[in-house]
Formats: sequence, structure tokens, C-alpha cells
Amino acid sequence: LQWVSMTAHGASASALLAVAKRSLRCIEWTKITRELMQESTCAAAVDSEIESLYDLSRPVAPGECIDFFMSHSWHDDAEAKFKKLEEVAESFLHKHGRYPTFWLDKVCIDQNSISDGLKVLPVNVMACSKILVLCGHTYAQRLWCIWELFVVFCFSDPDRISKWAVLVPLHAEVVVLKELLGFDANQCRCFDPNEEARLRQVIGAVGIKEFNERIHAWAASLSEAHC
Repeated sequence: LQWVSMTAHGASASALLAVAKRSLRCIEWTKITRELMQESTCAAAVDSEIESLYDLSRPVAPGECIDFFMSHSWHDDAEAKFKKLEEVAESFLHKHGRYPTFWLDKVCIDQNSISDGLKVLPVNVMACSKILVLCGHTYAQRLWCIWELFVVFCFSDPDRISKWAVLVPLHAEVVVLKELLGFDANQCRCFDPNEEARLRQVIGAVGIKEFNERIHAWAASLSEAHC
């Protein structure tokens, strides 16, 4: 087993866990709008805009479990994503008598302390009942999206993955499944080359080939269920 540090300045695992617990937040479905899903936070956004986004989310209550971790690419079709989210929310309401809560990076990470939020991303993923994979044309090319899946596939057995990871195609399901069956982590990219190098180091410690095979196996099982 090879250990690869994702921490900065020597932060311990216990310190990061404390940060994760303190900063864990969620957003209610009723606060998610089409406009919110349009684009990621702009680097040029003023402090008041950043604070207003963060205020859309709330701290997770003791013992509360977030319903969905929203895994998606900001480069994919925002309107298609919102329509699929509407379907998910209404289906959840019909089944549970309430609307679901979500973890959404744009509002659940303090944009004034993005580095701290990203360090504890795996804890945020594991704090949710399910991971909602909103898969569009660019999803499988974005390394941060794949990192979220990487966390799921590394800490779960195949049986749990099939129940935990919910694939929501943003275009024809057969096309999405074909893209996942041909997935290759080597082709994924980050905007920040330093982040890309760090994520590749961690994924490489487990094995890119093994990770690719896990994604392929997941897609194959979904394809069988689709037939």
C-alpha cells in the first residue's frame, strides 16, 4: 500500500476531519434554481456575491445525512441538469414526503477558503446517502468529477456502488454508457495543472488501470440493467 499525502502544511488526518465536520453543509432543493446551475463561481466575483452563494447552504444538523452529493461538470448543459434535478426531486418527494438535500460545491464550499474545502472533499462525498452522477458530454473528461467517483469506488464494494452511485444521463443513456465503457482517467484534465498533478498522484497510487476497470465494470452493470 502506497500512501500519498493530499494535505498541505503537514495537516494531520484528525485535523482535516475536524475541518470537514465543522464545514459540512447542504442546500435544500427549494433553493436550487436554473440560474444557480448556470456556471461555477467566477474568480472575479466580489465578496458579497460569494457570501450570498454560501448563505444558500446551511450547516448539516447533528445526525443528519445529506441525501445527494451532486457530481457534475460545470461545462455540461445547465438546462438539462436542472430538468433532471427536478425529476429527481419530485421522485424523492413522492417516495419520502419531503424534498431532498444536496451537497453542491458552488454553495457548500466557502469560496474564500476553497483549498480547505477541496482537501476534505472525500469526507463530503462519504457524508451523503447517494452520489448523483449528472453525466453529460464533458463529465468523463473532468478530473475533479472523476476524483469524486474515485472516492466512491475506493471506499465501497461493488454491491454498494450499484446502490450508492446513481447515474443520471444528460443525453441519450446508451451514448453515456458507451462513453463510460471507454473511460480512461489518463484523458481527464483539470484547469489547474498543480491540482491535476496532485490528483493524478493519488489516483496513480491505487492504479489508474484498476480504477478504469472499476468504471468500466460499473458501466457494464448499468448497461445490462438497461437492456
